Amino acid sequence: MKKVVLHFLFAIIVIGDLLGEYLQNPQIDHIFKPLILVWIAVYFLIYSKNVDRKVIRFAVLAFLASWIGDLFMMFAADFIYFVSGIAGFLIAQVLYVYLFLRTINLSGKTPFLKKKPFWLIPYIAYGILIYIVLFPHLDNVLRIAVFVYMVSILTMSVMALNRYGNGHPQSFTLVFAGSLLFIISDSLIAINRFLVAIPYEGLLIMATYIAAQYLIMRGLLRQYE
Repeated sequence: MKKVVLHFLFAIIVIGDLLGEYLQNPQIDHIFKPLILVWIAVYFLIYSKNVDRKVIRFAVLAFLASWIGDLFMMFAADFIYFVSGIAGFLIAQVLYVYLFLRTINLSGKTPFLKKKPFWLIPYIAYGILIYIVLFPHLDNVLRIAVFVYMVSILTMSVMALNRYGNGHPQSFTLVFAGSLLFIISDSLIAINRFLVAIPYEGLLIMATYIAAQYLIMRGLLRQYE
């Protein structure tokens, strides 16, 4: 019953935020967006009694960094706030990398990519492609910043893939799917900001972002259920 009530609250938060994005109403967005990661962190902590302590620590710090990123991105029309928001998400990606590595180490099994490193090729190809597309539209500072962030988020997803066969299969599926949605969400941000305007970009970005964070959180819990 508790889970039903909590998910009902989450549904209200998500619908409220997506409605604000659809209507392009910042007042609605500013009410609901800060609550997304608060709910995810609280839900995780409520059901994390069997989770490794370091995993909990890394997860909560990643949620916190993402929450800070969300706060700054609410004012992303100002370039300084946009960069600050990206910095928050960069920290979150690094924390997720360490978190996923921790779950692999706890399993005691060989990391998936150590056995099949050729699965890195799609990530490398995508990173090169998106960077080539964006490169002419970035100044020198942004070229470095975008490259660093691109490497961090792709590394995060690579580490999510690296968990394959190292724990509960549903945990892997949820976390890996979340990591891919994270890449999609951030790719939409970059394309919309630096390349071409995307219709209803806020709605698409937040829908994929919320799903990404939720799936990663639920996947981490599934590992220990």
